[in-house]
Formats: sequence, C-alpha cells, structure tokens
Amino acid sequence: MKVIVATTAGFCRGVRDALEVTLEAIQKRTGDETIYTYGPLIHNRQVLAMLEEKGIREENDFSKFAGNKVVIRAHGIPPEDRQKLLQAGATILNATCKRVARVHAVIKRHARNGYHTVIVGDADHAEVIGLLGYADGLGTVINRPEQVDNLPADWNKVLLVAQTTQNEEVFEKICERFLKRYPGAVVNNTICGSTHERQAEVRQMCSSVDAMVIVGGHHSGNTLRLAEVARECSIPTYHVETEADLNQNEMARYSVVGISAGASTPNWIIRNVVQFLETVQTQPSGLRHKVKRILELLAFGNCYIALGAALLPMVVQALTGLEASLSNCGMAAFYAFAMHSLNIYLDRNAIQMNDPGRAAFYHQWRSAFTWVSAGAVGASLLLAMDEGVLTFLGLLILVLLGVSYAVPVILPQWSDNLSVLKIKDIPTSKTFSVPVAWATVTVLLPFLSHLGQSFLSLLYAFWIVFLIVLVRTILLDLLAVHGDRLVGKETLVVLVGEKKTSLFVIGTLVLLTVSLVAGAAGGLSSSFSYLMLPAVLIYAWDLGKCLQSRLKEYPIFEALIEAVVIGMGVMALMWNYAVGGP
Repeated sequence: MKVIVATTAGFCRGVRDALEVTLEAIQKRTGDETIYTYGPLIHNRQVLAMLEEKGIREENDFSKFAGNKVVIRAHGIPPEDRQKLLQAGATILNATCKRVARVHAVIKRHARNGYHTVIVGDADHAEVIGLLGYADGLGTVINRPEQVDNLPADWNKVLLVAQTTQNEEVFEKICERFLKRYPGAVVNNTICGSTHERQAEVRQMCSSVDAMVIVGGHHSGNTLRLAEVARECSIPTYHVETEADLNQNEMARYSVVGISAGASTPNWIIRNVVQFLETVQTQPSGLRHKVKRILELLAFGNCYIALGAALLPMVVQALTGLEASLSNCGMAAFYAFAMHSLNIYLDRNAIQMNDPGRAAFYHQWRSAFTWVSAGAVGASLLLAMDEGVLTFLGLLILVLLGVSYAVPVILPQWSDNLSVLKIKDIPTSKTFSVPVAWATVTVLLPFLSHLGQSFLSLLYAFWIVFLIVLVRTILLDLLAVHGDRLVGKETLVVLVGEKKTSLFVIGTLVLLTVSLVAGAAGGLSSSFSYLMLPAVLIYAWDLGKCLQSRLKEYPIFEALIEAVVIGMGVMALMWNYAVGGP
C-alpha cells in the first residue's frame, strides 16, 4: 500500500509550548511536589497517560490546588476560573496557546465597548468555554449557518469570532450569512493558521488518495474537524487514535491512503499508523516493504553505527597520511556498537516515545544485545591493548563514561539540592558527548603513538570528525525530538528548539566547509578534504528532509543520515588504496 503523510500532521506550536511548560515544571520540581493541570492539558489520551506517569495530575477541584503548581491547559480557561485558582493559593503556570490568548484579548476588548460576541465553535469545548468567559455575559455560540437567523436582529454592536480549530468552510458560510444580518458587524477570523493549513492540505490530498486516515483523540476538536473536512470531500475517512483502531482487511481495499493528524497527536503515534498501513498488502509484490524492513533492521541492530565508526579511521588516514590498521577500525566499531546498544537499552523510555517498534525489537532481543554488547566491549579493549597501555587506558575511560552515561551518579538521598542525577541529564550532554567520543576512538586513540610528530594534523582530523559526527547526531535528534521532549532527554534540540537547532546545524556545516578547504590549502591535510565537501551538501539536504517530515520512511531517513559517514569512509578506502598502491 502507498501511504502519503500530510506535512502538517502532528504537534502544533501551541501544543509544543504547553508540553514544554509542563516538562520544565517537572524538571524543576523539588521533593514530593505535586503538579496539577486544570483539566486535560491537551486532547490526547496517550500523551496524558505518559504525563501522569511522570507525576502530572489532572484535577478540577480547586481545594486540591492550595500551595501547588497548576498548569493552565492549552485551550485556556475563563478569567473567573483563573481568579479561583489564585484565591485557592495555586501557583499558575500558563500554557494557554498564544493564538487562543489573542482571541481572549479580541473578545475582551470588544466586550468592554458593549459588543455582543458570537463564537463559531462547539459550546462544550474547553476553548469555547474559556472564550465565553471574556464576553462579559454577552457571548453566544453557534456552529451552523442557519443558526444566524435565530440571533436577535436588534443587536447594534456585534463581533464574530471562531474557535481556533473551527472548519474554515463552515466559518466562511456563517460569516457570509452573518454580514447580511448584521452589515455593520466586526468579523475577525480567529481560526489558527496551523488549522487552516492542515484543513487545506487534507482537501488537496483527498483528490489523490483512495481513503483518508485522521489520527488523533476522539475529543480533539481540530482532529474532528479534519475528519469532517475529509468526509466533505466524499472520500472514505477513518478517525483513529492509534493503529489498533484500523482493520487490516478493510484497509486492504485501498491502494493509496492519505494520513493527517490533529495538533495534539505525537509523531510516534502517527508513525505507528504509517507503519501499520505500509504492511497492508494490496498487491502480491511487497518488494518496497521488504527493502524498508531490511533498512529498519540494520538501524535497529546499530549496523550503520558500527560500520560508520569502523570506516572513520580510514578517513583519518586519507586526511593525514598516517596508516590505520584493521585493528583500529575494529576497536572503533566494537566500541560504538556497544555504547549505543547499551545506552539505547538504558534510555528505553525515549525509544518507546519515538519509535515503539524499535523499543519492541530491543525488548525482544534484550538478552542477545546484552551479551553481544558485553562481547563488543571486551573485543574493543583487547584490540586497544594491542595498540599499547595508553590506548587501552584511554578506551577503558571512554567505556566507563559510556556505561555511566544513563546511570545515576548522585543518588537523591545524598542531596536535595542537586538536580543532575545522570550524565545524560546535563543539558546537551548527548549532542556533544557522542561526537567527542567518536573522534577520540577513531582519531586520538588509534594514532596515539603519532601524536608527537603529527600533532597538528591529528588535531585537525579530530576537529573534522567531531564536526561530521556532531551534525549527524543533531539530525538524528531532530527525528526523535517529540519523544525526547516528553521524557525530558537533554539534547540541543530539546534545549533550544528546532528553529535554533536548525540554524546551529547550518552554521556548523559552514564551519565544516571552511575547515575542509582551509585544511587542504594550509597543508594540515591532504587534498582528500576537497572530496569530503559533497558531504556538506548531503547533510544540508538531510536537514531539509528532517524538517519537512519526520514521519514517513523513518528508517530510510536514518539510513540517509548515516550514509554520509559511511560514504566518506568508502571514499577514503579508495583514496588510500590509490595513494598507497596494492
């Protein structure tokens, strides 16, 4: 089955902001402090269940809020409820969507001037209840064009606004009828731009697919609206919360299926639906799915990581002219495989949020991974011993740091004032520790005996490998950002956001380009540096793909990112053979 995923599917800015406010509160929580949300933070049961596991409690009883932090949900609340929270002694953490807050301001301003406010939306929706609170008792809710005729004809001052997730076409029909009844009315289309884009994309997709699957909570207004838009296009439409709601035999009737999702639907749920549909066979041949499955298993098995690390010493040889041995390559490969396998297991919460399929794979094969990883650690240390005592000790230190990365190093009972309990909890620790470790095990340790006479060349090679692996790590973090946010994983993208991270990647790619050119021109490396320049363009392309869609063909995206390091290693092998001869 061919699956087309909407580029607008998944978390909107308001939902991301609400989650970040809540997760920041979790990270700053002291002792047994309870954090509440006044009503459900967003309309997604799976995310709410995960937050509950992290100690976030949904509550509507004001008496429970005294002395506690209370998060105002993304939909906003009426001003009288905010006053009740303050009177109850709660510390308010405002996670109201900024676009919803703007509608509050519009209604409040007009209500002060005696305007009657007509809201196009669902009367029982949390956002609409909050909007009504700012109308000073002069608010009315409608959701059908014919209801305009039932409004009092003698209103002189009238404002028309919309629930931010309202159906655009329905609002336009109501607006047309409304202006005929109230020619002097003020109309403010307050439908969120994200909502408009999602609905427009669904309408466009419906012309090129056999059926639409809309993923999101059954109580989510914007998700319900997307399903409504798809049905208006006279196409079979399935509104599901997870892939478990889909019937394989029924979906097998379609050759091409489109997928969109509500603003509060996380990537891992959408990806599960995509993966489920891609397994549905509508034709006898499933070659494309088999290729995807092979790439997926290679990623799950950390084969790309091991191969990339194994080839990097060859890149160093091509840059510096110092000879790398098979032992050097094996040491790097075994170390990278073992550390990534171990920390994936220790950090399985993030894997579960980002890719449940991979999490299930690791759970199924956890014993095998444990033993193979232990064997890989032993093999890397044995190969390091052959290089010398200093190399062995250096690798041993790296192994100990890698093993302790996700393990508590400061127990809570030792100090109530220390918030960093694991190395991985240090902000951006993963983003920068991985490239440092890779550069150390592929540049510094293999060529330790040459450090005295080739210090500048090795320092340059260390810098180049660090930049290459840094970009690779950040791109993979961009793919996994939603799950990382929800489990509080400290990567650069979680700390500063996707936009700033993207700018950082672009800056790093510029720095890498300058370094490659300057290295060859300045005599710090061979002209092989010039052959590495296409990698910058490929990384830039990968960055664009990561930002456009983190859902479709996730293992293929991962393979494309890892292929940069592997491709440079293959080129280095050919370069070394050509320079050194048979």
